[in-house]
Amino acid sequence: MAIFGITTRYLWISVPLTGFFIGKYLDDQETLRMTNFRDKSALYGGRLKEGDPPSWP
Repeated sequence: MAIFGITTRYLWISVPLTGFFIGKYLDDQETLRMTNFRDKSALYGGRLKEGDPPSWP
């Protein structure tokens, strides 16, 4: 039975896809936040010369 055109087949696809895209968005935001600390760790940070690319994207 469809309510407003939404069937159970639609829900089996849309719910996992929605979760995937929300998770990807949150992961991308966390990566952007962590770029503030890139190469600044005392343990892993090395001395970068001017113009060298960062150690991770």
